[in-house]
Amino acid sequence: MRVVLFLGCLLVLLAPRVAGAQIVNVQGALAKPPAEDGVSGELSLKVNWREGNNPILDVGAGGSTVVRHGRWIGLAIARGGYGKSRGVLLTRKTFEHLRARVKLDEAWRWEAFAQHEYDQFRRLRFRALTGTGPAYRIVDKPAFGLLAGAAYMLEVEELDDRMGTTDAGARTLAHRGSAYVTGHQGANPTVDIVETLYFQPRLDDPSDFRLLGELAVQSKLASRFSLRTAFTFAFDTSPPEELVRYDTALEVALVMSF
Repeated sequence: MRVVLFLGCLLVLLAPRVAGAQIVNVQGALAKPPAEDGVSGELSLKVNWREGNNPILDVGAGGSTVVRHGRWIGLAIARGGYGKSRGVLLTRKTFEHLRARVKLDEAWRWEAFAQHEYDQFRRLRFRALTGTGPAYRIVDKPAFGLLAGAAYMLEVEELDDRMGTTDAGARTLAHRGSAYVTGHQGANPTVDIVETLYFQPRLDDPSDFRLLGELAVQSKLASRFSLRTAFTFAFDTSPPEELVRYDTALEVALVMSF
């Protein structure tokens, strides 16, 4: 147990920061939807605190709630992060997502969602989107599941007023497609593996697209506590000025289920 916790803390300290990724994976919370009616959820916490030669405070927290009632499943997610080092702000962000999914038959589902995001480090002053579309359950077994979905998405985005950039304060309205494939596998009774791939092209300009892939491993430490390790790769063909096209992130979080 001590070795696992030590490795988790070490990975948090070494984790690279996400700079310009635009897609946020929300499918992990629905990888294994509840089998019975009721409410369930998770709370997660990440802390990176150092003093001395390289002082830093980086705190992140989040939570998700899943509600099932008959053919309907509802999902609510909220996350936030704050980071500072030597008086310099490194991270300040918030994220909220709401999603409803209805089961049409044994294979087909329909989804509708809305989302808001603010991220100073990625120059996002405001980003809001809403969308809807079908999802198809390819495999649905207790130990392995695979789901594919597609949706139309309307997105509004406003950038900050960073000096020296030609897109300062730019506000855009975009029509995008959003396609994803997500799968989960229970490696053993205490370990779950979830992998998700996203592709979001702009419908009026397919050369403007975003990709995201995430591989997450969640290991149960106790009845309600787990350690979640996730590696994410993201690519954006048209990021805001001064941001690079790709990002990688390795993150470890302590998760409490309820």
